[in-house]
Amino acid sequence: MNGFYQEIQPGRRLARYVECYWSREEEQGTPNHSVLPDGCVDILFTTQNREPAGLALVGLMTTPSAVDIPRGRGFFGVRFRPGMAAAFMPEAAQLNDRTEPLETIWGKTARVISGRLAESPSPKLMAEIMEGVLRPLDPPDSAGRALGRLADMTVPLNCLASDAGLSERHFRRACAERAGVPPKYLRRILRFRRATDRLSAIRRNAAQPDWAQFAAACGYYDQAHLIREFHEFAGCTPGRFVQSQARAGNLQSEHDEPAKTRKSD
Repeated sequence: MNGFYQEIQPGRRLARYVECYWSREEEQGTPNHSVLPDGCVDILFTTQNREPAGLALVGLMTTPSAVDIPRGRGFFGVRFRPGMAAAFMPEAAQLNDRTEPLETIWGKTARVISGRLAESPSPKLMAEIMEGVLRPLDPPDSAGRALGRLADMTVPLNCLASDAGLSERHFRRACAERAGVPPKYLRRILRFRRATDRLSAIRRNAAQPDWAQFAAACGYYDQAHLIREFHEFAGCTPGRFVQSQARAGNLQSEHDEPAKTRKSD
């Protein structure tokens, strides 16, 4: 990856909803950039040679995607935590594997936001704009708290629900309404994301891990389970994934949202 990528943490008010604000500037262009499912929804502002190119809502991904990123393309994104974009835009749960212009959801507000982002000289100032714009439609509730714990693979789903005072059926319905997928499926994506994050520590020419031990450490039943999940969410085996990412030099970028430029992040 030849682009410059950075993340900015949200303020305390939005920390339960927003994982980070992120930006990327593509200096030379990246062909066939890989973007993988990460359980998140993004608001994505794009530029071309520093001129506004679009403002969109990128839905949760369930399959891998590859996109050619042209030279001079810039990105600024709001990465929502799993299931949390619906707190601001209920329509987000209906956009799995789709991208929608934000204007179709927020109308004139989206046009104003796009103009303000276009005039901002830095990602930090863009993040400050979004901090002021994002206002949840309802106060936090028990379903949101349960969703916030979904990435903790040590807690069974029925316990997540009961700890939040919900029935399993209520929790499944709430997750589908807010994330567009059931909690078991969303947890599979989050487990896969954790596995790819662990693999990001592997560098070119480094020995690959003991895959059976790696699978167990990431919460898979066995190596075969790990391989099946990678085929579904990455389109290849874990070993081939490590090799391809090392060759591309972008082990840190599987979740950099240009992808969501497919979703264009």
